[in-house]
Amino acid sequence: MEQLLTSDFWLGMTIKIIRLAAIAIGGSLVLRFTNLLIEQFFIPKPGSKTIYLEEQRARTLSGLLHSVIRYTIYFFVIVMLLQEFKIDTTSIVAGAGIIGLALGVGAQSLIKDFVTGFFIILEDQYGVGDYIVISDMAGTVEEIGFRVTRLRDANGILHIVPNGSITKVSNYTRGHMQAIVNVPVPYEADMEQVFSLLNAVCVTIGQTAPEVIDGPSVLGVVDLKPGEIVIRIIAKTVPLQQIKVETALRRLIREKFTEAKIPPPQLFNQAGLPEIRVSKAGG
Repeated sequence: MEQLLTSDFWLGMTIKIIRLAAIAIGGSLVLRFTNLLIEQFFIPKPGSKTIYLEEQRARTLSGLLHSVIRYTIYFFVIVMLLQEFKIDTTSIVAGAGIIGLALGVGAQSLIKDFVTGFFIILEDQYGVGDYIVISDMAGTVEEIGFRVTRLRDANGILHIVPNGSITKVSNYTRGHMQAIVNVPVPYEADMEQVFSLLNAVCVTIGQTAPEVIDGPSVLGVVDLKPGEIVIRIIAKTVPLQQIKVETALRRLIREKFTEAKIPPPQLFNQAGLPEIRVSKAGG
């Protein structure tokens, strides 16, 4: 009781409280400063020369770094506070290292998933809404996490793919796609008339199809087969709309060829001999 009345005791207590407050305030300031740096790095102001990322990727990456830095600062602040109370923290630090090592060894696949997911988001390999192919799975990306990617295919099945297992990705929604139509024409057809009709089809589709970015255009003769000449038409389209443009081209080509009475190519069998077409009478 007498020690509580001495000036040395209160001076020591005051210094102790000041040191504890300084550690807590210092940790808070460091946390706030690092958070500010992260925000400026990932989401810069207009006109800034720092790196720019899309909002979704920026928020995901900044959220991860916020969590990692926050818990790291909390750990060091707690250790420093315990040291102020004369508590030996050597065993705590060593234990944390051993636990971290054990978790690292036992969760290698989990760490691989997180690291791969981090770089998928950082490099913007694909995003939500993109149509991608991963190994033997194809579909639309519904969610990207640091551990898994959720992919829904054309049948409505949701595939959950660990990011660590992704080695190759084909993205069908980045940049333009190319529509390709091969038109078989018989040898006896008037080639000038055929090319004139195909050019007219290209002009019509190019003016009426909003999915077309460039073209269509007649590339020319690409193959000579028994009984037919193959002419190719190509066009640049918006992502995932190339099939629609190809269908429109084939439909209009069929109409134009029918009006011009251009016969279909003659069929040949595997021996290279022409096949005889037999039409069935009646039903």
